[in-house]
Amino acid sequence: MITPMIHATLICREEDVSNLLTSLRDFAGLHLKLTPQENQGVDDRSEELKGIRKLIQKLELIPDVVDQDFEGDAEAMLAHCQHLFEVVERAKAVDRKLIHEEHSWAPFGNVHLETLAALKQQNVNVAFFRAAVSPVDIPEGCIWLTADPGFGVAVSLNDLSQIETPALDMPRRGLRRIAVLRQHVKRILENAEKELATAAGQLSHLQEFADQKADELDFLKAEAGMAGSESLAWIEGFVPAKDLPELEAKAALWGAALHSREPELEDPTPTLLKQSNFVSWIQPVFSFLGVTPGYNEVDVGWSFLIFLSIFSGMIIGDAGYGLVLILMVLGLNLTKPGTRGKFANLLYLMGGATVIWGLLTGNFFGTLDIPAVFPSLSPTEDPKATMNVCFLMGAGHLTLAHLWNLWNKRKSLQALAEIGWIGSTWTMYCVTGKMVLGWEKIPDFTTPLFWGSMALIIIFMTPPKAFKDQWVDHMMLPLSFVNNFVDVVSYVRLYAVGMATYALASSFNSMILGGNAERGVIASGVMMIVLILGHGLNFILAGMGVLVHGIRLNTLEFSSHLGLTWSGIPYAPFQRRNPKSEIEG
Repeated sequence: MITPMIHATLICREEDVSNLLTSLRDFAGLHLKLTPQENQGVDDRSEELKGIRKLIQKLELIPDVVDQDFEGDAEAMLAHCQHLFEVVERAKAVDRKLIHEEHSWAPFGNVHLETLAALKQQNVNVAFFRAAVSPVDIPEGCIWLTADPGFGVAVSLNDLSQIETPALDMPRRGLRRIAVLRQHVKRILENAEKELATAAGQLSHLQEFADQKADELDFLKAEAGMAGSESLAWIEGFVPAKDLPELEAKAALWGAALHSREPELEDPTPTLLKQSNFVSWIQPVFSFLGVTPGYNEVDVGWSFLIFLSIFSGMIIGDAGYGLVLILMVLGLNLTKPGTRGKFANLLYLMGGATVIWGLLTGNFFGTLDIPAVFPSLSPTEDPKATMNVCFLMGAGHLTLAHLWNLWNKRKSLQALAEIGWIGSTWTMYCVTGKMVLGWEKIPDFTTPLFWGSMALIIIFMTPPKAFKDQWVDHMMLPLSFVNNFVDVVSYVRLYAVGMATYALASSFNSMILGGNAERGVIASGVMMIVLILGHGLNFILAGMGVLVHGIRLNTLEFSSHLGLTWSGIPYAPFQRRNPKSEIEG
Protein backbone atom coordinates (compact mmCIF):
# COMPACT_ATOMS: atom_id res chain seq x y z
CA MET A 1 0.00 0.00 0.00
CA ILE A 2 0.99 3.66 -0.37
CA THR A 3 1.66 5.29 2.99
CA PRO A 4 -0.56 8.34 3.69
CA MET A 5 1.39 11.59 3.82
CA ILE A 6 0.84 14.94 5.51
CA HIS A 7 2.07 18.26 4.15
CA ALA A 8 3.98 20.02 6.93
CA THR A 9 5.38 23.56 7.14
CA LEU A 10 7.89 24.47 9.86
CA ILE A 11 8.37 28.17 10.70
CA CYS A 12 11.24 29.62 12.73
CA ARG A 13 13.25 32.82 13.21
CA GLU A 14 15.96 33.52 10.66
CA GLU A 15 18.68 33.15 13.27
CA ASP A 16 17.38 29.67 14.17
CA VAL A 17 17.49 28.25 10.66
CA SER A 18 20.71 26.28 11.14
CA ASN A 19 19.54 24.75 14.42
CA LEU A 20 16.16 23.84 12.96
CA LEU A 21 17.70 22.12 9.93
CA THR A 22 20.13 20.22 12.15
CA SER A 23 17.29 18.98 14.35
CA LEU A 24 15.13 18.24 11.32
CA ARG A 25 17.91 16.16 9.77
CA ASP A 26 18.24 14.18 12.98
CA PHE A 27 14.46 13.61 12.92
CA ALA A 28 15.03 11.93 9.50
CA GLY A 29 11.37 11.79 8.51
CA LEU A 30 10.53 14.90 6.47
CA HIS A 31 10.74 14.78 2.65
CA LEU A 32 11.60 18.37 1.76
CA LYS A 33 9.74 20.52 -0.73
CA LEU A 34 12.31 23.17 -1.54
CA THR A 35 11.84 26.53 -3.23
CA PRO A 36 13.98 26.61 -6.42
CA GLN A 37 16.65 29.28 -6.09
CA GLU A 38 19.99 30.01 -7.73
CA ASN A 39 22.86 29.51 -5.32
CA GLN A 40 26.50 29.49 -6.38
CA GLY A 41 27.57 27.67 -3.23
CA VAL A 42 25.16 24.82 -3.95
CA ASP A 43 26.34 24.63 -7.56
CA ASP A 44 30.00 24.52 -6.51
CA ARG A 45 29.36 21.82 -3.91
CA SER A 46 27.35 19.82 -6.44
CA GLU A 47 30.24 19.86 -8.90
CA GLU A 48 32.67 18.94 -6.14
CA LEU A 49 30.52 15.97 -5.08
CA LYS A 50 30.08 14.88 -8.68
CA GLY A 51 33.86 14.81 -9.10
CA ILE A 52 34.32 12.82 -5.88
CA ARG A 53 31.78 10.21 -6.92
CA LYS A 54 33.29 9.97 -10.37
CA LEU A 55 36.68 9.26 -8.79
CA ILE A 56 35.19 6.60 -6.51
CA GLN A 57 33.51 4.94 -9.50
CA LYS A 58 36.91 4.76 -11.22
CA LEU A 59 38.49 3.25 -8.11
CA GLU A 60 35.70 0.65 -7.94
CA LEU A 61 36.75 -0.61 -11.37
CA ILE A 62 40.28 -1.45 -10.21
CA PRO A 63 40.44 -5.28 -10.06
CA ASP A 64 43.42 -6.01 -7.79
CA VAL A 65 43.14 -3.82 -4.70
CA VAL A 66 45.69 -3.60 -1.90
CA ASP A 67 44.20 -3.71 1.61
CA GLN A 68 45.99 -1.55 4.14
CA ASP A 69 45.04 0.25 7.34
CA PHE A 70 43.57 3.64 6.54
CA GLU A 71 45.96 6.48 7.27
CA GLY A 72 45.84 10.12 6.33
CA ASP A 73 43.15 12.43 5.04
CA ALA A 74 40.44 11.11 2.66
CA GLU A 75 40.19 14.44 0.85
CA ALA A 76 43.95 14.52 0.24
CA MET A 77 43.87 10.90 -0.91
CA LEU A 78 41.13 11.66 -3.44
CA ALA A 79 43.06 14.67 -4.73
CA HIS A 80 46.13 12.44 -5.11
CA CYS A 81 44.04 9.83 -6.92
CA GLN A 82 42.78 12.50 -9.30
CA HIS A 83 46.41 13.42 -10.04
CA LEU A 84 47.31 9.75 -10.51
CA PHE A 85 44.44 9.17 -12.97
CA GLU A 86 45.62 12.21 -14.93
CA VAL A 87 49.18 10.82 -14.90
CA VAL A 88 47.93 7.46 -16.15
CA GLU A 89 45.89 9.11 -18.90
CA ARG A 90 48.85 11.25 -20.06
CA ALA A 91 51.26 8.33 -19.85
CA LYS A 92 48.98 6.14 -21.95
CA ALA A 93 48.66 8.93 -24.50
CA VAL A 94 52.46 9.23 -24.68
CA ASP A 95 52.78 5.45 -25.01
CA ARG A 96 50.27 5.42 -27.87
CA LYS A 97 52.32 8.08 -29.62
CA LEU A 98 55.53 6.12 -29.10
CA ILE A 99 53.89 2.94 -30.42
CA HIS A 100 52.82 4.88 -33.52
CA GLU A 101 56.40 6.08 -34.03
CA GLU A 102 57.68 2.53 -33.50
CA HIS A 103 55.29 1.25 -36.16
CA SER A 104 56.48 3.99 -38.53
CA TRP A 105 60.04 2.63 -38.36
CA ALA A 106 59.01 -1.04 -38.42
CA PRO A 107 58.89 -1.54 -42.24
CA PHE A 108 62.48 -0.28 -42.59
CA GLY A 109 64.20 -2.47 -40.01
CA ASN A 110 66.65 -1.30 -37.37
CA VAL A 111 67.45 2.24 -38.54
CA HIS A 112 69.81 4.37 -36.43
CA LEU A 113 69.33 8.14 -36.50
CA GLU A 114 73.06 8.59 -35.88
CA THR A 115 73.79 6.80 -39.16
CA LEU A 116 71.31 9.01 -41.03
CA ALA A 117 72.89 12.11 -39.50
CA ALA A 118 76.40 10.98 -40.54
CA LEU A 119 75.22 10.36 -44.10
CA LYS A 120 73.62 13.80 -44.18
CA GLN A 121 76.96 15.36 -43.23
CA GLN A 122 78.53 13.58 -46.21
CA ASN A 123 75.79 15.07 -48.49
CA VAL A 124 74.10 11.71 -48.83
CA ASN A 125 70.32 12.17 -48.87
CA VAL A 126 68.02 9.43 -47.58
CA ALA A 127 64.22 9.43 -47.97
CA PHE A 128 61.61 6.86 -46.95
CA PHE A 129 58.59 6.07 -49.15
CA ARG A 130 55.37 4.08 -49.04
CA ALA A 131 55.83 2.59 -52.52
CA ALA A 132 56.27 -0.91 -53.88
CA VAL A 133 58.68 0.25 -56.64
CA SER A 134 60.86 3.29 -57.10
CA PRO A 135 59.06 6.47 -58.26
CA VAL A 136 59.32 7.16 -62.00
CA ASP A 137 60.85 10.59 -61.42
CA ILE A 138 63.61 9.33 -59.14
CA PRO A 139 66.91 11.22 -59.84
CA GLU A 140 69.55 9.58 -61.98
CA GLY A 141 72.10 7.67 -59.94
CA CYS A 142 69.70 7.26 -57.01
CA ILE A 143 69.76 3.90 -55.22
CA TRP A 144 66.38 2.34 -54.40
CA LEU A 145 66.31 -0.13 -51.50
CA THR A 146 63.20 -2.27 -51.04
CA ALA A 147 62.04 -2.60 -47.44
CA ASP A 148 58.88 -4.45 -46.32
CA PRO A 149 56.36 -5.01 -49.15
CA GLY A 150 54.97 -1.65 -50.14
CA PHE A 151 57.83 0.39 -48.68
CA GLY A 152 61.21 1.56 -49.97
CA VAL A 153 64.21 3.79 -49.27
CA ALA A 154 65.86 6.18 -51.74
CA VAL A 155 69.59 7.02 -51.27
CA SER A 156 71.20 9.66 -53.47
CA LEU A 157 73.77 12.41 -53.62
CA ASN A 158 71.18 14.51 -55.40
CA ASP A 159 68.23 16.40 -53.94
CA LEU A 160 65.25 14.06 -53.34
CA SER A 161 62.68 16.75 -52.52
CA GLN A 162 61.73 17.10 -56.21
CA ILE A 163 60.32 13.58 -56.40
CA GLU A 164 56.56 13.88 -57.02
CA THR A 165 55.73 10.99 -54.71
CA PRO A 166 55.79 12.50 -51.19
CA ALA A 167 58.28 11.00 -48.78
CA LEU A 168 57.14 9.74 -45.39
CA ASP A 169 57.47 12.12 -42.44
CA MET A 170 59.54 9.90 -40.18
CA PRO A 171 59.71 10.29 -36.37
CA ARG A 172 62.49 12.37 -34.86
CA ARG A 173 63.21 9.59 -32.38
CA GLY A 174 64.88 6.35 -33.32
CA LEU A 175 63.91 2.85 -32.24
CA ARG A 176 66.40 2.71 -29.39
CA ARG A 177 65.21 6.01 -27.95
CA ILE A 178 61.60 4.94 -28.35
CA ALA A 179 62.29 1.69 -26.50
CA VAL A 180 63.96 3.58 -23.61
CA LEU A 181 61.04 6.03 -23.37
CA ARG A 182 58.47 3.23 -23.43
CA GLN A 183 60.23 1.52 -20.55
CA HIS A 184 60.16 4.79 -18.63
CA VAL A 185 56.42 5.23 -19.35
CA LYS A 186 55.81 1.64 -18.30
CA ARG A 187 57.45 2.29 -14.91
CA ILE A 188 55.36 5.44 -14.44
CA LEU A 189 52.17 3.49 -15.21
CA GLU A 190 53.09 0.63 -12.90
CA ASN A 191 53.83 2.99 -9.99
CA ALA A 192 50.66 5.00 -10.53
CA GLU A 193 48.48 1.88 -10.84
CA LYS A 194 50.06 0.44 -7.70
CA GLU A 195 49.19 3.58 -5.74
CA LEU A 196 45.66 3.55 -7.16
CA ALA A 197 45.27 -0.10 -6.12
CA THR A 198 46.24 0.92 -2.59
CA ALA A 199 43.72 3.75 -2.65
CA ALA A 200 41.04 1.35 -3.94
CA GLY A 201 41.55 -0.67 -0.78
CA GLN A 202 40.22 2.32 1.17
CA LEU A 203 36.93 2.60 -0.71
CA SER A 204 34.79 2.29 2.40
CA HIS A 205 36.55 5.28 3.99
CA LEU A 206 36.39 7.27 0.76
CA GLN A 207 32.68 6.50 0.46
CA GLU A 208 32.16 7.77 4.00
CA PHE A 209 33.86 11.00 2.98
CA ALA A 210 31.61 11.24 -0.10
CA ASP A 211 28.56 10.71 2.11
CA GLN A 212 29.76 13.47 4.40
CA LYS A 213 30.07 15.81 1.43
CA ALA A 214 26.60 14.77 0.27
CA ASP A 215 25.24 15.56 3.75
CA GLU A 216 26.81 18.99 3.58
CA LEU A 217 25.29 19.55 0.13
CA ASP A 218 21.84 18.45 1.32
CA PHE A 219 22.11 20.89 4.22
CA LEU A 220 23.08 23.72 1.87
CA LYS A 221 20.20 22.88 -0.49
CA ALA A 222 17.75 22.84 2.41
CA GLU A 223 19.07 26.18 3.69
CA ALA A 224 18.97 27.74 0.23
CA GLY A 225 15.53 26.27 -0.53
CA MET A 226 13.79 27.78 2.49
CA ALA A 227 11.36 30.61 1.97
CA GLY A 228 11.37 33.67 4.17
CA SER A 229 9.79 37.01 4.92
CA GLU A 230 11.12 39.74 7.19
CA SER A 231 12.61 37.94 10.19
CA LEU A 232 10.96 34.55 9.66
CA ALA A 233 11.91 31.54 7.56
CA TRP A 234 9.98 28.39 6.79
CA ILE A 235 10.47 25.08 5.11
CA GLU A 236 7.87 22.74 3.61
CA GLY A 237 7.82 18.99 3.24
CA PHE A 238 5.90 15.78 3.58
CA VAL A 239 5.89 13.42 6.54
CA PRO A 240 4.19 10.01 6.89
CA ALA A 241 0.89 10.53 8.71
CA LYS A 242 1.92 8.10 11.46
CA ASP A 243 4.99 10.26 12.23
CA LEU A 244 3.11 13.56 12.46
CA PRO A 245 2.54 13.41 16.25
CA GLU A 246 6.26 12.92 16.80
CA LEU A 247 7.07 15.85 14.52
CA GLU A 248 4.56 18.05 16.35
CA ALA A 249 6.12 17.20 19.70
CA LYS A 250 9.66 17.84 18.45
CA ALA A 251 8.71 21.09 16.70
CA ALA A 252 7.60 22.44 20.08
CA LEU A 253 10.99 21.51 21.55
CA TRP A 254 12.79 23.14 18.62
CA GLY A 255 10.89 26.40 19.14
CA ALA A 256 9.33 26.15 15.66
CA ALA A 257 5.72 26.55 14.61
CA LEU A 258 4.18 23.69 12.67
CA HIS A 259 1.31 23.87 10.20
CA SER A 260 0.00 20.62 8.70
CA ARG A 261 -2.65 19.72 6.13
CA GLU A 262 -3.67 16.97 3.74
CA PRO A 263 -1.71 16.99 0.45
CA GLU A 264 -3.48 18.57 -2.51
CA LEU A 265 -3.51 17.15 -6.05
CA GLU A 266 -0.99 19.71 -7.30
CA ASP A 267 1.46 19.00 -4.47
CA PRO A 268 4.59 16.98 -5.39
CA THR A 269 3.75 14.41 -2.72
CA PRO A 270 6.33 11.61 -2.50
CA THR A 271 5.40 7.93 -2.54
CA LEU A 272 6.39 5.62 0.29
CA LEU A 273 5.47 1.99 -0.39
CA LYS A 274 4.66 -0.19 2.58
CA GLN A 275 4.71 -3.77 1.34
CA SER A 276 4.67 -7.18 2.98
CA ASN A 277 7.87 -9.21 2.99
CA PHE A 278 6.56 -11.30 0.08
CA VAL A 279 5.39 -8.39 -2.09
CA SER A 280 8.63 -6.47 -1.44
CA TRP A 281 10.47 -9.05 -3.58
CA ILE A 282 9.38 -7.01 -6.60
CA GLN A 283 11.05 -3.83 -5.29
CA PRO A 284 14.43 -4.53 -7.00
CA VAL A 285 12.59 -4.51 -10.35
CA PHE A 286 11.03 -1.12 -9.56
CA SER A 287 14.46 0.19 -8.56
CA PHE A 288 16.08 -1.19 -11.73
CA LEU A 289 13.40 0.42 -13.91
CA GLY A 290 13.46 3.63 -11.89
CA VAL A 291 9.66 3.69 -11.59
CA THR A 292 7.38 4.55 -8.67
CA PRO A 293 3.58 4.82 -8.64
CA GLY A 294 2.24 8.31 -7.99
CA TYR A 295 0.99 9.21 -4.55
CA ASN A 296 -2.62 9.29 -5.75
CA GLU A 297 -2.23 6.04 -7.70
CA VAL A 298 -2.16 2.46 -6.42
CA ASP A 299 0.56 0.05 -5.34
CA VAL A 300 0.57 -2.77 -7.89
CA GLY A 301 3.44 -4.63 -6.24
CA TRP A 302 1.54 -7.86 -5.53
CA SER A 303 0.01 -8.15 -9.01
CA PHE A 304 3.31 -7.19 -10.67
CA LEU A 305 5.12 -9.89 -8.67
CA ILE A 306 2.60 -12.64 -9.40
CA PHE A 307 2.12 -11.94 -13.10
CA LEU A 308 5.81 -11.29 -13.78
CA SER A 309 6.56 -14.71 -12.31
CA ILE A 310 3.89 -16.35 -14.48
CA PHE A 311 5.06 -14.49 -17.58
CA SER A 312 8.67 -15.48 -16.85
CA GLY A 313 7.69 -19.12 -16.66
CA MET A 314 5.89 -18.95 -20.01
CA ILE A 315 8.63 -16.94 -21.75
CA ILE A 316 11.52 -19.15 -20.62
CA GLY A 317 9.25 -22.18 -20.72
CA ASP A 318 11.89 -24.81 -20.02
CA ALA A 319 11.94 -26.83 -16.79
CA GLY A 320 15.67 -27.43 -17.23
CA TYR A 321 16.40 -23.72 -17.53
CA GLY A 322 14.24 -23.02 -14.48
CA LEU A 323 16.19 -25.61 -12.50
CA VAL A 324 19.49 -24.07 -13.63
CA LEU A 325 18.28 -20.63 -12.51
CA ILE A 326 17.33 -21.94 -9.08
CA LEU A 327 20.67 -23.77 -8.66
CA MET A 328 22.66 -20.72 -9.82
CA VAL A 329 20.97 -18.45 -7.28
CA LEU A 330 21.31 -21.11 -4.57
CA GLY A 331 25.02 -21.48 -5.31
CA LEU A 332 25.55 -17.71 -5.10
CA ASN A 333 23.58 -17.47 -1.86
CA LEU A 334 25.64 -20.24 -0.27
CA THR A 335 29.05 -18.94 -1.37
CA LYS A 336 28.30 -15.21 -1.11
CA PRO A 337 25.79 -14.43 1.66
CA GLY A 338 25.63 -10.84 0.44
CA THR A 339 23.64 -11.99 -2.61
CA ARG A 340 20.74 -13.13 -0.44
CA GLY A 341 17.72 -10.89 -0.31
CA LYS A 342 14.70 -9.72 -2.23
CA PHE A 343 16.17 -10.11 -5.71
CA ALA A 344 17.37 -13.65 -4.99
CA ASN A 345 13.89 -14.53 -3.70
CA LEU A 346 12.35 -13.10 -6.87
CA LEU A 347 14.66 -15.24 -9.00
CA TYR A 348 13.69 -18.33 -6.98
CA LEU A 349 10.04 -17.53 -7.66
CA MET A 350 10.66 -17.00 -11.39
CA GLY A 351 12.71 -20.20 -11.57
CA GLY A 352 9.97 -22.15 -9.82
CA ALA A 353 7.33 -20.79 -12.22
CA THR A 354 9.56 -21.79 -15.15
CA VAL A 355 9.95 -25.33 -13.82
CA ILE A 356 6.18 -25.64 -13.38
CA TRP A 357 5.43 -24.41 -16.92
CA GLY A 358 8.13 -26.69 -18.32
CA LEU A 359 6.51 -29.67 -16.56
CA LEU A 360 3.06 -28.68 -17.80
CA THR A 361 4.36 -28.59 -21.40
CA GLY A 362 6.91 -31.43 -21.11
CA ASN A 363 9.86 -29.21 -22.09
CA PHE A 364 13.25 -30.02 -20.51
CA PHE A 365 16.36 -28.46 -22.10
CA GLY A 366 14.64 -28.28 -25.47
CA THR A 367 13.60 -31.94 -25.45
CA LEU A 368 10.16 -33.45 -24.95
CA ASP A 369 11.35 -36.59 -23.19
CA ILE A 370 9.36 -35.94 -20.02
CA PRO A 371 5.59 -36.49 -20.10
CA ALA A 372 3.60 -33.26 -20.29
CA VAL A 373 0.85 -32.66 -17.76
CA PHE A 374 -1.10 -30.92 -20.54
CA PRO A 375 0.10 -32.44 -23.84
CA SER A 376 -1.96 -29.93 -25.84
CA LEU A 377 0.38 -27.17 -24.58
CA SER A 378 3.49 -28.97 -25.85
CA PRO A 379 5.63 -26.85 -28.24
CA THR A 380 5.21 -29.44 -30.99
CA GLU A 381 1.41 -29.48 -30.80
CA ASP A 382 -1.05 -27.12 -32.45
CA PRO A 383 -0.09 -23.69 -31.07
CA LYS A 384 -3.71 -22.50 -30.83
CA ALA A 385 -4.15 -24.07 -27.38
CA THR A 386 -1.13 -22.22 -25.97
CA MET A 387 -2.11 -19.01 -27.75
CA ASN A 388 -5.57 -19.28 -26.24
CA VAL A 389 -4.01 -19.53 -22.78
CA CYS A 390 -2.08 -16.33 -23.57
CA PHE A 391 -5.22 -14.49 -24.67
CA LEU A 392 -7.09 -15.70 -21.59
CA MET A 393 -4.17 -14.52 -19.48
CA GLY A 394 -4.29 -11.12 -21.18
CA ALA A 395 -8.05 -10.69 -20.80
CA GLY A 396 -7.83 -11.73 -17.15
CA HIS A 397 -4.87 -9.42 -16.48
CA LEU A 398 -6.64 -6.41 -18.02
CA THR A 399 -9.86 -7.33 -16.22
CA LEU A 400 -7.98 -7.16 -12.93
CA ALA A 401 -6.94 -3.60 -13.80
CA HIS A 402 -10.54 -2.52 -14.39
CA LEU A 403 -11.78 -4.36 -11.28
CA TRP A 404 -9.18 -2.37 -9.35
CA ASN A 405 -10.52 0.85 -10.87
CA LEU A 406 -14.08 -0.32 -10.13
CA TRP A 407 -13.24 -0.69 -6.45
CA ASN A 408 -11.54 2.70 -6.27
CA LYS A 409 -14.54 4.36 -7.98
CA ARG A 410 -17.18 2.33 -6.14
CA LYS A 411 -18.78 5.48 -4.73
CA SER A 412 -19.04 7.08 -8.16
CA LEU A 413 -21.13 6.36 -11.24
CA GLN A 414 -17.85 6.11 -13.14
CA ALA A 415 -17.57 2.61 -11.69
CA LEU A 416 -20.21 1.56 -14.23
CA ALA A 417 -17.83 2.60 -17.03
CA GLU A 418 -15.25 0.18 -15.62
CA ILE A 419 -17.85 -2.60 -15.91
CA GLY A 420 -18.19 -1.53 -19.53
CA TRP A 421 -14.43 -1.80 -20.09
CA ILE A 422 -14.44 -5.28 -18.58
CA GLY A 423 -17.18 -6.27 -21.05
CA SER A 424 -15.21 -4.66 -23.88
CA THR A 425 -12.08 -6.62 -22.91
CA TRP A 426 -13.88 -9.97 -23.06
CA THR A 427 -15.54 -8.92 -26.30
CA MET A 428 -12.07 -8.37 -27.76
CA TYR A 429 -11.03 -11.78 -26.46
CA CYS A 430 -13.88 -13.35 -28.41
CA VAL A 431 -12.94 -11.35 -31.52
CA THR A 432 -9.35 -12.55 -31.10
CA GLY A 433 -10.59 -16.12 -30.93
CA LYS A 434 -12.36 -15.70 -34.25
CA MET A 435 -9.60 -13.79 -36.04
CA VAL A 436 -6.49 -15.48 -34.63
CA LEU A 437 -7.55 -18.86 -33.29
CA GLY A 438 -9.97 -19.63 -36.10
CA TRP A 439 -13.13 -20.18 -34.09
CA GLU A 440 -16.04 -21.14 -36.27
CA LYS A 441 -18.04 -18.22 -34.96
CA ILE A 442 -18.06 -15.61 -32.26
CA PRO A 443 -20.25 -16.59 -29.27
CA ASP A 444 -23.83 -15.25 -29.51
CA PHE A 445 -23.48 -13.16 -26.34
CA THR A 446 -20.60 -11.17 -27.81
CA THR A 447 -22.65 -8.62 -29.76
CA PRO A 448 -25.05 -7.64 -26.95
CA LEU A 449 -22.09 -7.62 -24.53
CA PHE A 450 -20.21 -5.18 -26.75
CA TRP A 451 -23.14 -2.79 -27.24
CA GLY A 452 -24.02 -2.88 -23.56
CA SER A 453 -20.39 -2.25 -22.63
CA MET A 454 -20.14 0.61 -25.09
CA ALA A 455 -23.28 2.21 -23.66
CA LEU A 456 -21.92 2.02 -20.10
CA ILE A 457 -18.61 3.52 -21.20
CA ILE A 458 -20.14 6.39 -23.20
CA ILE A 459 -22.66 7.33 -20.53
CA PHE A 460 -20.58 7.00 -17.37
CA MET A 461 -16.91 7.44 -18.32
CA THR A 462 -17.02 11.22 -17.72
CA PRO A 463 -18.81 13.03 -14.89
CA PRO A 464 -21.33 15.57 -16.29
CA LYS A 465 -19.47 18.48 -14.69
CA ALA A 466 -16.20 17.45 -16.39
CA PHE A 467 -17.66 16.77 -19.84
CA LYS A 468 -16.81 20.27 -21.07
CA ASP A 469 -13.10 19.64 -20.46
CA GLN A 470 -12.99 15.90 -21.25
CA TRP A 471 -15.29 15.61 -24.29
CA VAL A 472 -12.28 14.76 -26.45
CA ASP A 473 -12.03 11.40 -24.63
CA HIS A 474 -15.37 10.46 -26.16
CA MET A 475 -14.11 11.38 -29.61
CA MET A 476 -11.16 9.04 -29.09
CA LEU A 477 -13.31 6.07 -28.05
CA PRO A 478 -13.02 4.24 -31.42
CA LEU A 479 -9.24 4.25 -31.03
CA SER A 480 -9.60 3.14 -27.41
CA PHE A 481 -11.61 0.09 -28.48
CA VAL A 482 -9.00 -0.74 -31.13
CA ASN A 483 -6.30 -0.33 -28.53
CA ASN A 484 -8.21 -2.67 -26.23
CA PHE A 485 -8.17 -5.34 -28.95
CA VAL A 486 -4.45 -4.79 -29.61
CA ASP A 487 -3.65 -5.09 -25.90
CA VAL A 488 -5.40 -8.47 -25.66
CA VAL A 489 -3.61 -9.70 -28.78
CA SER A 490 -0.24 -8.46 -27.50
CA TYR A 491 -0.20 -11.20 -24.84
CA VAL A 492 0.54 -13.66 -27.64
CA ARG A 493 4.16 -12.55 -27.17
CA LEU A 494 4.26 -15.00 -24.24
CA TYR A 495 3.77 -17.86 -26.68
CA ALA A 496 6.00 -16.37 -29.39
CA VAL A 497 9.04 -15.73 -27.19
CA GLY A 498 8.60 -19.04 -25.35
CA MET A 499 8.40 -20.89 -28.66
CA ALA A 500 11.55 -19.13 -29.86
CA THR A 501 13.37 -20.29 -26.71
CA TYR A 502 12.28 -23.89 -27.32
CA ALA A 503 13.12 -23.74 -31.05
CA LEU A 504 16.66 -22.49 -30.41
CA ALA A 505 17.29 -25.10 -27.69
CA SER A 506 15.88 -27.87 -29.88
CA SER A 507 18.05 -26.74 -32.80
CA PHE A 508 21.21 -26.94 -30.70
CA ASN A 509 20.21 -30.42 -29.55
CA SER A 510 19.62 -31.55 -33.14
CA MET A 511 22.91 -30.14 -34.43
CA ILE A 512 25.07 -31.53 -31.62
CA LEU A 513 23.29 -34.71 -30.56
CA GLY A 514 21.60 -35.66 -33.82
CA GLY A 515 22.97 -38.15 -36.33
CA ASN A 516 24.70 -41.48 -35.86
CA ALA A 517 28.20 -40.48 -36.86
CA GLU A 518 30.86 -41.87 -34.55
CA ARG A 519 32.96 -39.25 -32.87
CA GLY A 520 36.17 -39.50 -30.96
CA VAL A 521 36.57 -38.47 -27.35
CA ILE A 522 37.99 -35.06 -28.21
CA ALA A 523 35.30 -34.34 -30.81
CA SER A 524 32.57 -35.41 -28.40
CA GLY A 525 34.02 -33.18 -25.69
CA VAL A 526 34.14 -30.21 -28.04
CA MET A 527 30.55 -30.88 -29.12
CA MET A 528 29.39 -30.99 -25.52
CA ILE A 529 31.12 -27.66 -24.84
CA VAL A 530 29.37 -26.16 -27.88
CA LEU A 531 26.04 -27.58 -26.65
CA ILE A 532 26.51 -26.08 -23.20
CA LEU A 533 27.49 -22.70 -24.69
CA GLY A 534 24.49 -22.83 -27.01
CA HIS A 535 22.09 -23.47 -24.15
CA GLY A 536 23.85 -20.78 -22.12
CA LEU A 537 23.28 -18.27 -24.92
CA ASN A 538 19.64 -19.33 -25.19
CA PHE A 539 19.25 -18.97 -21.43
CA ILE A 540 20.57 -15.39 -21.60
CA LEU A 541 18.28 -14.53 -24.51
CA ALA A 542 15.30 -15.94 -22.61
CA GLY A 543 16.24 -13.75 -19.64
CA MET A 544 16.34 -10.73 -21.93
CA GLY A 545 12.89 -11.73 -23.18
CA VAL A 546 11.61 -11.58 -19.61
CA LEU A 547 13.12 -8.11 -19.17
CA VAL A 548 11.55 -6.83 -22.37
CA HIS A 549 8.21 -8.60 -22.67
CA GLY A 550 7.36 -9.76 -19.16
CA ILE A 551 7.97 -6.33 -17.68
CA ARG A 552 6.30 -4.53 -20.59
CA LEU A 553 2.99 -6.34 -20.12
CA ASN A 554 2.93 -5.10 -16.51
CA THR A 555 4.24 -1.56 -16.96
CA LEU A 556 2.47 -0.73 -20.22
CA GLU A 557 -0.61 -2.80 -21.11
CA PHE A 558 -1.81 -3.50 -17.57
CA SER A 559 -0.80 -0.09 -16.22
CA SER A 560 -2.47 1.83 -19.04
CA HIS A 561 -5.80 0.10 -18.33
CA LEU A 562 -5.33 0.81 -14.63
CA GLY A 563 -4.50 4.45 -15.32
CA LEU A 564 -1.09 4.06 -13.67
CA THR A 565 1.43 6.59 -14.99
CA TRP A 566 4.46 5.62 -12.85
CA SER A 567 5.05 9.33 -12.25
CA GLY A 568 5.70 9.04 -8.53
CA ILE A 569 8.45 10.75 -6.55
CA PRO A 570 10.29 8.29 -4.27
CA TYR A 571 10.10 9.26 -0.61
CA ALA A 572 13.55 10.55 0.38
CA PRO A 573 13.56 12.14 3.86
CA PHE A 574 16.08 14.77 4.88
CA GLN A 575 18.60 12.78 6.91
CA ARG A 576 22.28 12.01 7.30
CA ARG A 577 23.87 9.55 4.93
CA ASN A 578 26.95 9.51 7.13
CA PRO A 579 26.24 9.44 10.89
CA LYS A 580 29.77 10.76 11.49
CA SER A 581 29.07 13.97 9.57
CA GLU A 582 29.14 16.96 11.91
CA ILE A 583 29.60 19.87 9.50
CA GLU A 584 26.36 21.73 8.91
CA GLY A 585 27.26 23.65 5.79
